[in-house]
Amino acid sequence: MAKIRKDSYGITLEQMKQYFIEHRRARKTGDKKTMEKIEYHLTYINFHYECALLVSGQYDKLPEVIRNW
Repeated sequence: MAKIRKDSYGITLEQMKQYFIEHRRARKTGDKKTMEKIEYHLTYINFHYECALLVSGQYDKLPEVIRNW
């Protein structure tokens, strides 16, 4: 359990919303490093669906993520 807490496997809905906002901003400015960091973190904590949405630029799917949270 300590490993899970240390590695932050869980995130809040607010954190997920912030990731969508930051990723969209990074895409607009061409900040690939920030995009990759967010994508890596989401993959590491097993949020593969949400990561795939960001990678493909489907930011409009955020309401769907919120509904299914």
